[in-house]
Amino acid sequence: MSTKCKERSAGRQFIAALILTALSPLLMAAEENGAKADKTPPAAASQAAPQSSTTEAQVKALQEKIDKQQAEIDQLLGTVDKLQQKLEGGTPSPTTTPALPPNVGTVASTTPVISRNAETSPPSSVAVAPVPAVSSSPSPRPAVQAEAGTPKVETLNKTVDSLNKGLAGFKLGGDFRYRTDGIWRHSNAAGGPQQNFRERYRVRFNVDKAITDQASGHLQLGSGTFNNPLTFDTDFAGVNNRGPIFITEFHGDYHPNKYLDFRGGKMQEVFAENDRFLLDDDVRFNGFQETLTIPLEAKGAGVKSIQFMGGQYILTNPNVQVLPSAATCAGANPPVSCAYLAAGFQPGQKVRDANLFDQGIKITAVGGESWSHDFTSNFQWWRNPNEIALASTAAGYPLLVNPVDGLITSSPLPGTGNATTTKGGAIFTARYFQVGRAAYRISYNGWKTSRQNFPIWFEAEGARNFGTSFARNAWIGTFNVGEVKKRGDVRFLYAYAFKDVNSMISQVTDDDLGTGTGVNVRVHHFRFDLGFNKFLEWDNKLFIQDAVRGNEPNRNLYVTVPKGVNTAYRIQSEFLFKF
Repeated sequence: MSTKCKERSAGRQFIAALILTALSPLLMAAEENGAKADKTPPAAASQAAPQSSTTEAQVKALQEKIDKQQAEIDQLLGTVDKLQQKLEGGTPSPTTTPALPPNVGTVASTTPVISRNAETSPPSSVAVAPVPAVSSSPSPRPAVQAEAGTPKVETLNKTVDSLNKGLAGFKLGGDFRYRTDGIWRHSNAAGGPQQNFRERYRVRFNVDKAITDQASGHLQLGSGTFNNPLTFDTDFAGVNNRGPIFITEFHGDYHPNKYLDFRGGKMQEVFAENDRFLLDDDVRFNGFQETLTIPLEAKGAGVKSIQFMGGQYILTNPNVQVLPSAATCAGANPPVSCAYLAAGFQPGQKVRDANLFDQGIKITAVGGESWSHDFTSNFQWWRNPNEIALASTAAGYPLLVNPVDGLITSSPLPGTGNATTTKGGAIFTARYFQVGRAAYRISYNGWKTSRQNFPIWFEAEGARNFGTSFARNAWIGTFNVGEVKKRGDVRFLYAYAFKDVNSMISQVTDDDLGTGTGVNVRVHHFRFDLGFNKFLEWDNKLFIQDAVRGNEPNRNLYVTVPKGVNTAYRIQSEFLFKF
């Protein structure tokens, strides 16, 4: 007999021994009853005769129970055999009935055994054949070949690592970033100079908890400042003050099955991909979002999954039922709510919330073993966007920003750049912001060297604001080679972006591409990353920025950084520690 067959036989013997050991009290009781039956005097036997019909029924029921237990034993032994075959990588054994040693699992007779029923009188004695003793010490556990067990060991190690990250069911993680950030631009007749070299840090700490198998919660604490929601960075400044920590994210998730996910709280936008296009990667919105995932069985090449996503976000809470009359607002001491008139609201009108409704679809496909494709299309509808412009003015942010923080911030909402009807005004030149976006990414798993894997991907995105008729387009193209996962890994990235003045809302889009403005820019972006280990990497980014348009009074178009100013440069070099 081969070694594998011996190992499988030993495994089956071990399982059978455990099962029969559990049944041994039943068998011993039957043996004692049999012994008592042999010693029953003739008189007692005659008295038991009237109970023969009842005894036969009990014997039949017990025989059926024994047959059922034997079938379950055979099924368990078959399962053990299949598991051993998977671990050993061999073929199933031709033996269908396992061979057991004489002292393990062998019943000498099919004569039924009658068990005691606690709710009735003692059962009648029935003769049974003696049952061989079952060995109490199990057979040795079958050895598994080291080669076959390696994947299982690796999986176990990953599981242990995952458990080590948790504490009482809580998963903890985060990152710390130390950055040198430099901005410079020479002055000319069109615009003044820029020069700001500073050290900055960012801290984020994540806590996740699975409440049930269908619900979970998430919390993130992070650094930052009160008056700039576009960054988590805190400057090395303020003499010797301490930096604040904020609740930057919190949300609850409900996923009744693997297809649906519902989320509510403060979170990243449902279509956020950290691609520096529509939204800044540090923006978090309050609201709700839903995702429906339809997996498809793509064999070789084809569509792998389709996702339908939607988000509804609450951006402001004016709490103004009726605006004062024009005469009241023109008086000596007008109410503070009169500031809404500068955003286009009319006297006597109710001021409603500003909202974002975003819905769309994402399709993921594969092109063989090495290629993948992602197509995303979504449509943003911004309600009352002029409230965002108003929050960026000296008169507006005390109404729209300060009540949320519960304190008086030092400056308005940053990130201006869109065209407004007056210079520094609170009414966008674009009447509406109804922005459609389409994005396509093609990825290749890459080639492997002795040092690392080099995945390659290219992504193209385009957007148009259908709420206006001019200066409304934006696009970006990004090419990436490599990834950073361990020591010595490198990554190279180049992107070119174009964002016109009416294409999207500047206050929520990426501010690194534009340095103080999110739109009216064309930018070259270069990036190089180097890994020191799986926890620490060194990232370097260079942005070369130029303005797209100048002021156009005939179109009621005024911008913050007009065309003609000198090229601006921004460099960021940072150490990122992840835990």
